[in-house]
Amino acid sequence: MSEHLSDSHNTTPLDVAQTCAALYSRVFSRLVTRHYNNSLSETGLRITQFSILNAIKLSPPNSINELADLLGMERTSLQRTVEKLIAKGLLQSQPTGHKRSLGLSLTTKGEEIFQQALLKWEEAHEEFTSLVGEDDWAEMAQKLWRYSGKLKSTL
Repeated sequence: MSEHLSDSHNTTPLDVAQTCAALYSRVFSRLVTRHYNNSLSETGLRITQFSILNAIKLSPPNSINELADLLGMERTSLQRTVEKLIAKGLLQSQPTGHKRSLGLSLTTKGEEIFQQALLKWEEAHEEFTSLVGEDDWAEMAQKLWRYSGKLKSTL
């Protein structure tokens, strides 16, 4: 890193543009999101919705808070998306028996849509990894997971 970055009084807009982790990660995230959304469009799901359904299938949560933590989402944003998925008939909620928590599971319709979307996700993922390199992406995904854990510990 440039020596002049250590003194914030000398940081220039160019320094920010060339080094900002938030900027680079958001630009990349938006492009990746558009890529996957384009592939999923005919299923009626967006990648965020698909990721929620996938997380629920992987490990049904005991609460919306647990799911938000797993996905790294704000609880209120997740709640709005979950409510849309319930309204579409793709998710159902039921008491978990753990305090007043409601668990989530896919409905029969949700399962069908998920399976259709999974095929589209596979196509999108294959295209993505062929663009960026499968090995490079595997390495980057591990690093992003590790970085996420480090950042999470500071929040």
